[in-house]
Amino acid sequence: MISFIASFAIHAQGPDLVSRVRAALIVPGSRPWAQTTLTGQASQYGVEGKYSLRFTQDGRFVQSIVDQLGEANGFDGTRHWESDSSGATRVVGFEDADQQKGMAMMLTDYWIQPNATVDIKADGNLLHVKLRNSLFEETVEIDPATSLPISASFLASSGKVVLVLSDWRPAGAFRVPFKADLQHGGLTDIFLVNRAKGSGDPGAAAYAMPSWIPTDVTFDASKPSAVESKKAFTGHMLVHPLVNGKDVGWFILDTGAEIMVINPKVADTLGMPKIGQEQLVGVGGSTTASFRTAKDFTLGPATIKNVKFIEFDLGQLDTIFRVKVAGIVGFDFFRRTIVGVNLSKPEVTVFDPATYKLPAGDWTAMQFDSGNPVAEARFEGDRKAFFRLDTGANGTVTFHAPYVEHEHLLDGRTTTTTFQGGVGGMTSGRLGKLTWFEIGGHRFENPSATFSQAKVGAFTSRYLAGNIGQDFMTPFNMVFDFGGSRVGFVVIGDR
Repeated sequence: MISFIASFAIHAQGPDLVSRVRAALIVPGSRPWAQTTLTGQASQYGVEGKYSLRFTQDGRFVQSIVDQLGEANGFDGTRHWESDSSGATRVVGFEDADQQKGMAMMLTDYWIQPNATVDIKADGNLLHVKLRNSLFEETVEIDPATSLPISASFLASSGKVVLVLSDWRPAGAFRVPFKADLQHGGLTDIFLVNRAKGSGDPGAAAYAMPSWIPTDVTFDASKPSAVESKKAFTGHMLVHPLVNGKDVGWFILDTGAEIMVINPKVADTLGMPKIGQEQLVGVGGSTTASFRTAKDFTLGPATIKNVKFIEFDLGQLDTIFRVKVAGIVGFDFFRRTIVGVNLSKPEVTVFDPATYKLPAGDWTAMQFDSGNPVAEARFEGDRKAFFRLDTGANGTVTFHAPYVEHEHLLDGRTTTTTFQGGVGGMTSGRLGKLTWFEIGGHRFENPSATFSQAKVGAFTSRYLAGNIGQDFMTPFNMVFDFGGSRVGFVVIGDR
Protein backbone atom coordinates (compact mmCIF):
# COMPACT_ATOMS: atom_id res chain seq x y z
CA MET A 1 0.00 0.00 0.00
CA ILE A 2 0.99 3.63 -0.38
CA SER A 3 -1.00 6.64 0.63
CA PHE A 4 0.92 9.56 -0.72
CA ILE A 5 4.28 10.78 -1.90
CA ALA A 6 5.70 13.70 -0.01
CA SER A 7 9.06 15.17 1.25
CA PHE A 8 10.96 14.37 4.40
CA ALA A 9 13.24 16.38 6.64
CA ILE A 10 16.62 14.79 7.45
CA HIS A 11 17.62 15.73 10.96
CA ALA A 12 21.19 16.26 12.03
CA GLN A 13 21.19 13.12 14.17
CA GLY A 14 21.66 10.75 11.27
CA PRO A 15 21.67 11.87 7.64
CA ASP A 16 24.26 9.18 6.82
CA LEU A 17 21.89 6.37 7.82
CA VAL A 18 19.05 7.81 5.73
CA SER A 19 21.38 8.16 2.76
CA ARG A 20 22.59 4.57 3.13
CA VAL A 21 19.03 3.26 3.29
CA ARG A 22 17.99 5.23 0.24
CA ALA A 23 21.03 4.02 -1.70
CA ALA A 24 20.25 0.41 -0.75
CA LEU A 25 16.69 0.74 -2.06
CA ILE A 26 17.60 2.26 -5.44
CA VAL A 27 18.05 -0.07 -8.41
CA PRO A 28 20.92 1.44 -10.47
CA GLY A 29 20.14 2.15 -14.10
CA SER A 30 16.40 1.50 -13.77
CA ARG A 31 13.56 3.93 -14.36
CA PRO A 32 10.44 4.16 -12.14
CA TRP A 33 7.23 2.59 -13.41
CA ALA A 34 4.12 4.76 -13.79
CA GLN A 35 2.17 1.93 -12.15
CA THR A 36 3.62 -1.00 -10.23
CA THR A 37 1.62 -4.18 -9.70
CA LEU A 38 2.74 -6.75 -7.14
CA THR A 39 0.95 -10.12 -7.08
CA GLY A 40 1.28 -13.22 -4.94
CA GLN A 41 -0.35 -15.00 -2.01
CA ALA A 42 -1.57 -13.93 1.41
CA SER A 43 -2.46 -15.61 4.67
CA GLN A 44 -4.79 -13.27 6.53
CA TYR A 45 -6.92 -14.17 9.56
CA GLY A 46 -5.45 -17.66 9.11
CA VAL A 47 -7.07 -18.03 5.66
CA GLU A 48 -5.09 -18.48 2.44
CA GLY A 49 -5.84 -16.29 -0.59
CA LYS A 50 -4.55 -14.29 -3.54
CA TYR A 51 -2.77 -10.99 -2.93
CA SER A 52 -2.18 -7.90 -5.06
CA LEU A 53 -0.90 -4.37 -4.54
CA ARG A 54 -1.06 -1.70 -7.24
CA PHE A 55 0.45 1.76 -6.78
CA THR A 56 1.49 4.82 -8.75
CA GLN A 57 4.17 7.46 -8.43
CA ASP A 58 1.68 10.05 -7.16
CA GLY A 59 0.76 7.90 -4.19
CA ARG A 60 -2.49 6.18 -5.18
CA PHE A 61 -2.79 2.49 -4.30
CA VAL A 62 -5.14 -0.46 -4.08
CA GLN A 63 -4.31 -3.51 -1.97
CA SER A 64 -6.60 -6.54 -2.19
CA ILE A 65 -6.88 -10.06 -0.81
CA VAL A 66 -9.24 -12.56 -2.42
CA ASP A 67 -10.40 -15.39 -0.13
CA GLN A 68 -13.36 -16.33 2.09
CA LEU A 69 -12.72 -13.29 4.30
CA GLY A 70 -11.09 -11.16 1.63
CA GLU A 71 -10.97 -7.40 1.70
CA ALA A 72 -9.48 -4.44 -0.13
CA ASN A 73 -8.31 -0.96 0.77
CA GLY A 74 -6.89 1.95 -1.12
CA PHE A 75 -6.12 5.63 -1.56
CA ASP A 76 -7.49 7.57 -4.53
CA GLY A 77 -5.31 10.63 -4.06
CA THR A 78 -7.84 12.31 -1.75
CA ARG A 79 -9.40 9.77 0.57
CA HIS A 80 -8.68 6.36 2.04
CA TRP A 81 -11.28 3.62 1.69
CA GLU A 82 -11.81 -0.07 2.36
CA SER A 83 -14.21 -2.84 1.37
CA ASP A 84 -14.98 -6.23 2.90
CA SER A 85 -15.52 -9.63 1.29
CA SER A 86 -19.15 -8.78 0.52
CA GLY A 87 -18.06 -5.67 -1.37
CA ALA A 88 -19.43 -3.26 1.25
CA THR A 89 -17.35 -0.07 1.16
CA ARG A 90 -16.63 2.80 3.49
CA VAL A 91 -14.36 5.82 3.60
CA VAL A 92 -11.89 5.51 6.48
CA GLY A 93 -10.34 8.27 8.53
CA PHE A 94 -8.66 8.97 11.85
CA GLU A 95 -6.43 6.12 13.09
CA ASP A 96 -7.47 3.76 10.26
CA ALA A 97 -6.26 6.16 7.55
CA ASP A 98 -2.94 6.79 9.29
CA GLN A 99 -2.31 3.07 9.74
CA GLN A 100 -2.98 2.56 6.05
CA LYS A 101 -0.45 5.30 5.26
CA GLY A 102 2.16 3.91 7.61
CA MET A 103 2.01 0.35 6.32
CA ALA A 104 1.69 1.46 2.69
CA MET A 105 4.84 3.53 2.88
CA MET A 106 6.86 0.58 4.08
CA LEU A 107 5.50 -1.86 1.50
CA THR A 108 6.45 0.51 -1.34
CA ASP A 109 9.24 2.53 0.30
CA TYR A 110 8.09 5.93 -0.80
CA TRP A 111 8.66 7.07 2.77
CA ILE A 112 12.33 7.43 1.85
CA GLN A 113 11.75 9.55 -1.27
CA PRO A 114 13.03 13.16 -1.26
CA ASN A 115 9.48 14.54 -1.57
CA ALA A 116 7.70 12.53 1.15
CA THR A 117 5.82 14.46 3.89
CA VAL A 118 7.40 12.70 6.83
CA ASP A 119 9.99 13.72 9.40
CA ILE A 120 12.78 11.21 10.04
CA LYS A 121 15.11 11.03 13.02
CA ALA A 122 17.93 8.48 13.24
CA ASP A 123 18.91 6.72 16.46
CA GLY A 124 21.61 4.09 16.03
CA ASN A 125 20.15 1.54 13.60
CA LEU A 126 16.62 2.88 14.07
CA LEU A 127 14.72 5.47 12.08
CA HIS A 128 11.75 7.21 13.70
CA VAL A 129 9.35 8.14 10.91
CA LYS A 130 6.52 10.56 11.72
CA LEU A 131 3.72 11.54 9.37
CA ARG A 132 3.46 15.32 9.26
CA ASN A 133 0.26 16.85 10.63
CA SER A 134 -0.57 13.50 12.19
CA LEU A 135 -0.31 11.57 15.44
CA PHE A 136 1.19 8.58 13.64
CA GLU A 137 4.83 7.59 14.13
CA GLU A 138 6.58 4.31 13.41
CA THR A 139 10.00 2.96 14.26
CA VAL A 140 11.96 1.36 11.42
CA GLU A 141 14.79 -1.05 12.27
CA ILE A 142 17.64 -1.09 9.73
CA ASP A 143 19.96 -4.03 9.04
CA PRO A 144 23.48 -2.57 9.51
CA ALA A 145 24.94 -5.06 7.02
CA THR A 146 22.58 -4.32 4.11
CA SER A 147 21.09 -0.93 5.09
CA LEU A 148 17.66 -2.40 4.30
CA PRO A 149 14.68 -2.17 6.68
CA ILE A 150 14.07 -5.23 8.84
CA SER A 151 10.84 -4.12 10.46
CA ALA A 152 8.51 -1.20 11.09
CA SER A 153 6.45 -0.95 14.28
CA PHE A 154 3.91 1.43 15.78
CA LEU A 155 1.46 1.63 18.67
CA ALA A 156 -2.26 1.49 17.89
CA SER A 157 -5.20 1.56 20.30
CA SER A 158 -5.38 -2.22 19.76
CA GLY A 159 -1.74 -2.62 20.89
CA LYS A 160 1.63 -2.87 19.18
CA VAL A 161 1.72 -3.59 15.44
CA VAL A 162 4.90 -4.92 13.80
CA LEU A 163 5.53 -5.26 10.05
CA VAL A 164 8.51 -7.59 9.44
CA LEU A 165 10.07 -6.94 6.02
CA SER A 166 12.33 -9.26 4.00
CA ASP A 167 13.23 -10.65 0.55
CA TRP A 168 13.91 -7.27 -1.05
CA ARG A 169 13.79 -7.37 -4.86
CA PRO A 170 13.72 -4.84 -7.71
CA ALA A 171 10.38 -3.37 -8.86
CA GLY A 172 11.25 -0.68 -11.36
CA ALA A 173 13.63 1.89 -9.89
CA PHE A 174 13.34 0.66 -6.29
CA ARG A 175 13.54 -2.51 -4.26
CA VAL A 176 10.43 -3.56 -2.38
CA PRO A 177 9.87 -6.32 0.19
CA PHE A 178 8.54 -9.48 -1.45
CA LYS A 179 7.67 -10.84 2.00
CA ALA A 180 5.92 -8.97 4.80
CA ASP A 181 4.68 -10.43 8.10
CA LEU A 182 2.09 -8.28 9.88
CA GLN A 183 2.07 -9.10 13.61
CA HIS A 184 -0.73 -7.79 15.82
CA GLY A 185 -2.64 -9.06 18.83
CA GLY A 186 -0.82 -12.40 18.87
CA LEU A 187 -1.75 -13.07 15.23
CA THR A 188 0.39 -12.92 12.08
CA ASP A 189 -0.76 -12.12 8.55
CA ILE A 190 1.71 -13.00 5.76
CA PHE A 191 1.99 -11.34 2.35
CA LEU A 192 4.17 -13.05 -0.28
CA VAL A 193 4.90 -11.40 -3.64
CA ASN A 194 6.04 -13.58 -6.54
CA ARG A 195 5.79 -11.09 -9.38
CA ALA A 196 6.35 -7.35 -9.93
CA LYS A 197 5.12 -5.77 -13.15
CA GLY A 198 5.31 -2.22 -14.50
CA SER A 199 2.75 -0.48 -16.73
CA GLY A 200 1.32 2.90 -17.68
CA ASP A 201 -0.87 4.92 -15.33
CA PRO A 202 -4.44 3.56 -15.76
CA GLY A 203 -6.03 6.82 -14.60
CA ALA A 204 -7.86 8.05 -11.51
CA ALA A 205 -10.85 5.71 -11.82
CA ALA A 206 -8.68 2.64 -11.23
CA TYR A 207 -7.98 3.80 -7.65
CA ALA A 208 -11.39 5.21 -6.71
CA MET A 209 -13.47 3.56 -4.00
CA PRO A 210 -15.61 0.95 -5.79
CA SER A 211 -19.29 1.79 -6.08
CA TRP A 212 -21.42 -0.70 -4.16
CA ILE A 213 -25.13 -1.37 -4.05
CA PRO A 214 -25.98 -4.23 -1.69
CA THR A 215 -27.48 -7.25 -3.40
CA ASP A 216 -27.37 -9.46 -0.31
CA VAL A 217 -30.24 -7.73 1.55
CA THR A 218 -33.98 -7.80 0.89
CA PHE A 219 -36.85 -5.89 2.50
CA ASP A 220 -40.32 -7.32 3.11
CA ALA A 221 -42.72 -4.39 2.71
CA SER A 222 -45.48 -6.35 4.48
CA LYS A 223 -43.60 -6.25 7.76
CA PRO A 224 -43.69 -3.15 10.01
CA SER A 225 -40.59 -0.99 10.39
CA ALA A 226 -40.80 -1.28 14.19
CA VAL A 227 -39.02 -4.47 15.27
CA GLU A 228 -39.41 -6.53 18.41
CA SER A 229 -37.18 -4.78 20.93
CA LYS A 230 -36.82 -3.85 24.57
CA LYS A 231 -34.54 -1.91 26.84
CA ALA A 232 -32.30 -3.94 29.11
CA PHE A 233 -31.76 -3.16 32.80
CA THR A 234 -28.42 -1.59 31.78
CA GLY A 235 -30.09 0.77 29.27
CA HIS A 236 -28.95 -1.16 26.18
CA MET A 237 -31.42 -1.75 23.37
CA LEU A 238 -32.09 -5.41 22.66
CA VAL A 239 -33.63 -6.78 19.48
CA HIS A 240 -34.97 -10.22 18.59
CA PRO A 241 -33.74 -11.38 15.16
CA LEU A 242 -33.76 -14.76 13.46
CA VAL A 243 -30.47 -16.47 12.52
CA ASN A 244 -30.82 -19.14 9.83
CA GLY A 245 -34.58 -18.77 10.38
CA LYS A 246 -34.36 -19.66 14.07
CA ASP A 247 -34.99 -17.74 17.29
CA VAL A 248 -31.73 -17.98 19.27
CA GLY A 249 -32.30 -15.18 21.78
CA TRP A 250 -31.81 -11.45 22.14
CA PHE A 251 -29.09 -9.39 20.42
CA ILE A 252 -27.60 -6.10 21.62
CA LEU A 253 -28.05 -3.30 19.06
CA ASP A 254 -24.62 -1.69 18.99
CA THR A 255 -23.43 1.03 16.61
CA GLY A 256 -20.02 0.69 18.28
CA ALA A 257 -19.56 -2.90 17.03
CA GLU A 258 -17.44 -3.05 13.87
CA ILE A 259 -18.73 -6.53 13.09
CA MET A 260 -21.66 -8.78 13.90
CA VAL A 261 -21.05 -10.91 17.01
CA ILE A 262 -22.50 -14.29 18.04
CA ASN A 263 -22.12 -16.47 21.11
CA PRO A 264 -20.05 -19.56 20.11
CA LYS A 265 -22.56 -21.89 21.80
CA VAL A 266 -25.33 -20.44 19.65
CA ALA A 267 -23.16 -20.75 16.55
CA ASP A 268 -22.43 -24.39 17.40
CA THR A 269 -26.13 -25.12 17.84
CA LEU A 270 -26.83 -23.68 14.40
CA GLY A 271 -23.90 -25.53 12.82
CA MET A 272 -22.29 -22.28 11.65
CA PRO A 273 -18.88 -22.95 10.01
CA LYS A 274 -15.77 -21.56 11.70
CA ILE A 275 -13.20 -19.60 9.65
CA GLY A 276 -9.85 -18.05 10.63
CA GLN A 277 -9.14 -15.69 13.53
CA GLU A 278 -9.17 -11.96 14.12
CA GLN A 279 -8.19 -9.55 16.87
CA LEU A 280 -11.22 -8.20 18.73
CA VAL A 281 -10.68 -4.79 20.40
CA GLY A 282 -12.93 -3.42 23.13
CA VAL A 283 -13.02 -1.19 26.18
CA GLY A 284 -10.82 -3.43 28.32
CA GLY A 285 -8.23 -4.39 25.71
CA SER A 286 -8.15 -7.04 23.00
CA THR A 287 -8.58 -10.76 22.48
CA THR A 288 -8.73 -13.13 19.49
CA ALA A 289 -11.73 -14.93 18.09
CA SER A 290 -12.85 -16.93 15.05
CA PHE A 291 -15.32 -15.95 12.34
CA ARG A 292 -18.62 -17.83 11.94
CA THR A 293 -20.92 -17.66 8.90
CA ALA A 294 -24.72 -17.77 8.76
CA LYS A 295 -26.95 -18.36 5.74
CA ASP A 296 -29.20 -15.47 6.69
CA PHE A 297 -30.04 -12.94 9.41
CA THR A 298 -33.50 -11.36 9.68
CA LEU A 299 -34.45 -8.36 11.77
CA GLY A 300 -37.85 -6.83 11.11
CA PRO A 301 -38.36 -6.27 7.37
CA ALA A 302 -34.67 -6.79 6.49
CA THR A 303 -32.96 -10.10 5.69
CA ILE A 304 -29.22 -10.33 4.95
CA LYS A 305 -27.70 -13.36 3.25
CA ASN A 306 -24.30 -14.96 3.98
CA VAL A 307 -23.56 -12.97 7.13
CA LYS A 308 -20.15 -13.15 8.81
CA PHE A 309 -20.02 -13.00 12.60
CA ILE A 310 -17.13 -12.97 15.03
CA GLU A 311 -17.68 -15.39 17.90
CA PHE A 312 -17.43 -14.14 21.46
CA ASP A 313 -18.69 -15.67 24.71
CA LEU A 314 -21.48 -13.37 25.88
CA GLY A 315 -22.68 -15.72 28.61
CA GLN A 316 -21.53 -13.40 31.39
CA LEU A 317 -24.05 -10.81 30.16
CA ASP A 318 -27.10 -13.03 30.74
CA THR A 319 -27.21 -12.19 34.45
CA ILE A 320 -26.46 -8.50 33.91
CA PHE A 321 -29.03 -8.06 31.12
CA ARG A 322 -31.51 -10.49 32.71
CA VAL A 323 -32.09 -12.20 29.36
CA LYS A 324 -30.19 -14.69 27.22
CA VAL A 325 -27.78 -12.63 25.06
CA ALA A 326 -27.05 -14.49 21.84
CA GLY A 327 -25.15 -11.83 19.92
CA ILE A 328 -24.60 -8.24 18.85
CA VAL A 329 -26.00 -6.44 15.82
CA GLY A 330 -23.18 -4.34 14.38
CA PHE A 331 -21.78 -2.66 11.28
CA ASP A 332 -22.83 -5.15 8.59
CA PHE A 333 -26.53 -4.69 9.40
CA PHE A 334 -26.31 -0.91 9.81
CA ARG A 335 -24.41 -0.60 6.50
CA ARG A 336 -27.27 -2.20 4.54
CA THR A 337 -30.26 -0.58 6.26
CA ILE A 338 -31.39 2.60 7.95
CA VAL A 339 -31.91 2.08 11.67
CA GLY A 340 -33.85 4.33 14.02
CA VAL A 341 -33.17 4.11 17.76
CA ASN A 342 -35.56 5.78 20.20
CA LEU A 343 -34.22 5.08 23.67
CA SER A 344 -37.03 6.94 25.44
CA LYS A 345 -39.95 5.01 23.95
CA PRO A 346 -38.04 2.57 23.65
CA GLU A 347 -38.23 1.51 20.01
CA VAL A 348 -36.04 0.28 17.16
CA THR A 349 -37.10 0.76 13.55
CA VAL A 350 -35.55 -0.64 10.37
CA PHE A 351 -36.02 0.89 6.90
CA ASP A 352 -35.01 0.37 3.28
CA PRO A 353 -32.47 3.10 2.36
CA ALA A 354 -33.95 3.27 -1.15
CA THR A 355 -37.28 4.66 0.12
CA TYR A 356 -36.53 6.31 3.48
CA LYS A 357 -36.93 10.04 4.13
CA LEU A 358 -35.92 11.78 7.35
CA PRO A 359 -39.17 12.90 9.08
CA ALA A 360 -37.78 16.17 10.45
CA GLY A 361 -34.61 18.24 10.60
CA ASP A 362 -31.46 17.76 8.58
CA TRP A 363 -28.89 15.01 8.30
CA THR A 364 -25.57 15.48 10.14
CA ALA A 365 -22.38 14.32 8.42
CA MET A 366 -20.86 11.22 9.95
CA GLN A 367 -17.42 9.65 9.62
CA PHE A 368 -16.09 6.23 10.60
CA ASP A 369 -13.36 5.05 12.93
CA SER A 370 -12.85 1.26 12.73
CA GLY A 371 -16.41 0.91 11.47
CA ASN A 372 -17.85 3.00 14.31
CA PRO A 373 -19.90 6.14 13.50
CA VAL A 374 -18.24 9.40 14.52
CA ALA A 375 -19.77 12.88 14.78
CA GLU A 376 -18.61 16.27 16.02
CA ALA A 377 -19.80 17.69 19.35
CA ARG A 378 -19.09 20.77 21.51
CA PHE A 379 -18.61 21.03 25.26
CA GLU A 380 -17.38 23.27 28.07
CA GLY A 381 -14.60 25.69 27.16
CA ASP A 382 -16.24 25.90 23.72
CA ARG A 383 -14.17 22.90 22.63
CA LYS A 384 -15.02 21.03 19.44
CA ALA A 385 -14.02 17.40 18.94
CA PHE A 386 -15.05 14.12 17.33
CA PHE A 387 -16.83 11.44 19.36
CA ARG A 388 -17.91 7.88 18.65
CA LEU A 389 -21.72 7.36 18.69
CA ASP A 390 -22.17 4.13 20.63
CA THR A 391 -25.64 2.71 21.32
CA GLY A 392 -23.87 -0.19 23.03
CA ALA A 393 -22.54 2.06 25.80
CA ASN A 394 -24.55 3.25 28.76
CA GLY A 395 -23.93 6.62 30.41
CA THR A 396 -23.34 10.02 28.83
CA VAL A 397 -19.84 10.50 27.48
CA THR A 398 -16.51 8.84 28.23
CA PHE A 399 -13.48 10.94 27.33
CA HIS A 400 -10.53 8.93 26.04
CA ALA A 401 -7.50 8.82 28.33
CA PRO A 402 -5.10 10.65 25.93
CA TYR A 403 -7.64 13.46 25.42
CA VAL A 404 -8.18 13.77 29.17
CA GLU A 405 -4.44 14.23 29.61
CA HIS A 406 -3.95 16.56 26.63
CA GLU A 407 -6.82 18.87 27.59
CA HIS A 408 -6.14 18.65 31.36
CA LEU A 409 -9.79 17.74 31.91
CA LEU A 410 -9.22 16.54 35.47
CA ASP A 411 -7.52 19.74 36.63
CA GLY A 412 -9.62 21.35 39.38
CA ARG A 413 -12.52 18.95 38.79
CA THR A 414 -14.10 16.99 41.63
CA THR A 415 -14.29 13.32 40.66
CA THR A 416 -14.77 9.85 42.09
CA THR A 417 -13.43 6.46 40.96
CA THR A 418 -15.44 4.42 38.48
CA PHE A 419 -14.90 1.29 36.37
CA GLN A 420 -16.02 0.29 32.90
CA GLY A 421 -16.17 -3.18 31.34
CA GLY A 422 -16.22 -4.63 27.85
CA VAL A 423 -14.23 -6.86 25.52
CA GLY A 424 -10.84 -7.52 27.12
CA GLY A 425 -11.83 -6.79 30.73
CA MET A 426 -12.26 -3.77 33.01
CA THR A 427 -10.69 -0.30 32.95
CA SER A 428 -10.70 2.49 35.51
CA GLY A 429 -11.78 6.10 35.18
CA ARG A 430 -12.93 9.17 37.05
CA LEU A 431 -16.55 10.28 37.28
CA GLY A 432 -17.29 14.01 37.42
CA LYS A 433 -19.43 16.86 36.09
CA LEU A 434 -19.19 18.99 32.93
CA THR A 435 -20.68 22.48 32.78
CA TRP A 436 -22.31 21.64 29.43
CA PHE A 437 -22.18 19.33 26.41
CA GLU A 438 -23.91 19.83 23.04
CA ILE A 439 -24.67 17.45 20.17
CA GLY A 440 -27.37 17.37 17.51
CA GLY A 441 -28.37 20.92 18.43
CA HIS A 442 -29.28 19.92 22.01
CA ARG A 443 -27.35 21.23 25.02
CA PHE A 444 -27.06 19.17 28.21
CA GLU A 445 -26.45 21.33 31.30
CA ASN A 446 -24.18 20.04 34.11
CA PRO A 447 -24.14 16.43 32.92
CA SER A 448 -22.05 13.68 34.49
CA ALA A 449 -19.10 12.43 32.44
CA THR A 450 -16.46 9.73 32.70
CA PHE A 451 -12.78 10.53 32.22
CA SER A 452 -11.01 7.32 31.22
CA GLN A 453 -7.73 6.26 32.82
CA ALA A 454 -7.37 3.23 30.53
CA LYS A 455 -3.93 1.99 29.49
CA VAL A 456 -5.13 -0.34 26.70
CA GLY A 457 -8.20 -0.74 24.55
CA ALA A 458 -10.61 1.48 22.63
CA PHE A 459 -10.53 4.30 25.19
CA THR A 460 -6.82 4.87 24.59
CA SER A 461 -7.36 6.08 21.02
CA ARG A 462 -5.64 9.44 20.45
CA TYR A 463 -7.70 10.21 17.36
CA LEU A 464 -11.10 10.72 18.98
CA ALA A 465 -12.01 12.73 22.07
CA GLY A 466 -14.32 10.09 23.44
CA ASN A 467 -17.38 7.87 23.30
CA ILE A 468 -21.00 9.11 23.49
CA GLY A 469 -23.42 6.70 25.14
CA GLN A 470 -27.13 6.21 25.54
CA ASP A 471 -27.90 9.01 27.99
CA PHE A 472 -26.90 11.67 25.44
CA MET A 473 -29.10 9.98 22.83
CA THR A 474 -32.35 9.94 24.84
CA PRO A 475 -33.72 13.33 23.61
CA PHE A 476 -33.62 12.02 20.04
CA ASN A 477 -34.85 9.37 17.72
CA MET A 478 -31.37 8.59 16.40
CA VAL A 479 -31.49 7.66 12.70
CA PHE A 480 -28.34 5.97 11.41
CA ASP A 481 -27.62 5.90 7.68
CA PHE A 482 -24.21 4.23 7.50
CA GLY A 483 -24.40 3.92 3.71
CA GLY A 484 -24.88 7.67 3.36
CA SER A 485 -22.30 8.51 6.07
CA ARG A 486 -24.88 10.54 7.97
CA VAL A 487 -26.98 10.54 11.12
CA GLY A 488 -30.27 12.20 11.95
CA PHE A 489 -30.83 13.72 15.41
CA VAL A 490 -34.64 13.81 15.25
CA VAL A 491 -36.01 15.45 18.40
CA ILE A 492 -38.63 13.16 19.94
CA GLY A 493 -42.12 14.46 19.15
CA ASP A 494 -40.84 16.42 16.14
CA ARG A 495 -42.44 15.25 12.91
